[in-house]
Amino acid sequence: MKNLVVLYGGDLSSHAIKKVFGSDSAFEKVLRWAGHYSDKIILFLKEGSSVNEQLSSIISAFSSVEKIDVEVVSRAFWSKSLFISEIASLLNKHNAESAILSYADTPFLNEKLTAELIDIHSKYAAEYTFADGFPYGLTPELVEKGTASILSELVKTSLKGEGEKPVDREAIFSLIKGDINSFEIETLISDEDYRLLRFNFESSSKINFLACKNLYEEAVKEKIDFADPYALSNLAAKSPSVMQTLPAFYNIQISSKYNHKYCYSLDSIGKNPSAKDFMSFPDFQKIMSQIANFSENAAISLSAFGEPLLHPEFLDFALEVINQNDENHRLSLLIETDGLLLTEDLASKIADAAAAKNAEVNWIVYIDAVEKSMYASLHNCSPEDFEKALYSIPLLEKYFEHHVYPQFMRMKANEAQLESFYRFWKEKESPSKGELIIQKYNSVCFSLPDLKSADLSPVNRLPCWHLRRDLTILADGQVPFCFQLAFNSDAGNILTDEIEKVWLKFSDVLRNHLACLDSFNLPGTSQAADNKCGICDESYTFNF
Repeated sequence: MKNLVVLYGGDLSSHAIKKVFGSDSAFEKVLRWAGHYSDKIILFLKEGSSVNEQLSSIISAFSSVEKIDVEVVSRAFWSKSLFISEIASLLNKHNAESAILSYADTPFLNEKLTAELIDIHSKYAAEYTFADGFPYGLTPELVEKGTASILSELVKTSLKGEGEKPVDREAIFSLIKGDINSFEIETLISDEDYRLLRFNFESSSKINFLACKNLYEEAVKEKIDFADPYALSNLAAKSPSVMQTLPAFYNIQISSKYNHKYCYSLDSIGKNPSAKDFMSFPDFQKIMSQIANFSENAAISLSAFGEPLLHPEFLDFALEVINQNDENHRLSLLIETDGLLLTEDLASKIADAAAAKNAEVNWIVYIDAVEKSMYASLHNCSPEDFEKALYSIPLLEKYFEHHVYPQFMRMKANEAQLESFYRFWKEKESPSKGELIIQKYNSVCFSLPDLKSADLSPVNRLPCWHLRRDLTILADGQVPFCFQLAFNSDAGNILTDEIEKVWLKFSDVLRNHLACLDSFNLPGTSQAADNKCGICDESYTFNF
């Protein structure tokens, strides 16, 4: 069976062409992998990309040495519709039965797993074949010629909405799952399930690129066989330098004040970890400059321990995050709010700025109930505020479609309203167009009363997501080791210490945490109540 290798490089970053994998870059590693399965490689690129000239030089050198033809297809914008249509056309043009698909920035594509996928795809006459349970970046996916043709027609009709979206790493599956029972799908399942570790071995961002670079260096040092996907994955699973590269989520306190003393805020018991009411805008500008240069890609929340819209300069803070976005920096903005101070003017100005910078903005609005008396009880406020909070949802949805999430904090007091809340907001005709969040209650290591209605923690403790990827910054610039430890831990001050030095202090904490997963206790502690990591049930939660 003749196969055609199709590589998507429309979103390649400069990290993909850095030679840190021996003498190769991630892109060159992918080309070498592709050459084993086809003498014709198709590379999809985006017109005008800053790395295209360097890619051309790499392709020319590779083709002359390896004697493999790389055909480049460039477009100004790659939608899923155009992506699958081009694949269908190329399969017919080159008389190939199936396409072997991968992004062009995944340096650890495994030849053994690829061969198994091809064998399964051929043996069972599959229309779509993929691997499940492995870390992302170890395996390609295969789509049969007829299936590609069918999908290229469906994106013009029943899948038009999905087809108009930009290409992402699940583009083919996102089209197939629209009518999944109509296709013959085969799966190569990993002997071990690595999905909960959320590894992304690709080079689209500085964060993931460093994980790949560190894994390669660890594997060379430990003499790991790169041909063994399990040995490589298991090494990653125990390596702090792979699990923790750079912060991907910054939770910043710009205001320590609240409109309500709602029962799950620290303000309800008269506590706040910051001595300042508001962060100053010049301090915030200094912080954002450090973040953009350090992480390059990250989600920025303005909602740690306070209501952000109470800040008199809130709009300036939101615009500062958005304006950091350029060709080399992608920062999304997250705003968690009670919605009471929202205005159409504010929403429209943020939306206009985000559109100009192609920046993502997400809103979470605390609703927590389906009727006003419950809302008033939980938020310690007037029942009329419930209507104000509800009004903010359609107002925001008007400007931030499908990026507005009414949130239900699940507690004993409101558990009986959970199903009604879900049924109402999940409807596509609801004010949020079907978007919502059911949030687990967080006692902040029992700083608040234990109000949770169910224990959702996994049976086996996972390495803490917040130590691995989050940085909380208080209004005075202080950085606790995590949101849970805001009162009794200090990694430094981001306004006086370099962000890199602050973040390095997290590495030792994570190493200790990895060494003590079974006991939940860190070395040197004897009282479980004093060991916040030991009693914390937030380690498995994952932020934007």
